[in-house]
Amino acid sequence: MKIFKRTKAKKDEKMHRYWHRILAYIRIKEKVARANKWAAANKKTTTVITISILMLSLIIGSWLTLTNKGNEAEMLSGVTDVKPMFDGMHRIQHIKQMQVDQTTEMTEKGQQLKHELDSLVALPQKTHKDSVDIVVKYKQLELVVKYLDNK
Repeated sequence: MKIFKRTKAKKDEKMHRYWHRILAYIRIKEKVARANKWAAANKKTTTVITISILMLSLIIGSWLTLTNKGNEAEMLSGVTDVKPMFDGMHRIQHIKQMQVDQTTEMTEKGQQLKHELDSLVALPQKTHKDSVDIVVKYKQLELVVKYLDNK
């Protein structure tokens, strides 16, 4: 864990030096300091320029939004494409519900088979038909248990 921390620290230091060199080359600090000094000396002009740029961007954005009618159809077409996705989700939910119903039905069938098998085994004297029924119901119960184990 320590080696990862050291490696990350080395990479961070390297990136810090790299960006420091780039910023020093561009002389960004001096430019920002000069712009701040000018803005402090010319507060009214700075306010007018800022408000003008914001108003211009608002007007251009509104104009582009109002004059672009074709874009609305493209945006609404994306909404109609969502319906097949929901159909797929509904189909998946329906299949899951069918599986749950099938598992419940098989569980009930297994319980019924077990009850019938227990009652057949409990008979004091069994006929040939009872013995065949015991074997058949036992095989059916095995199939149900195997199905439920796989689910």
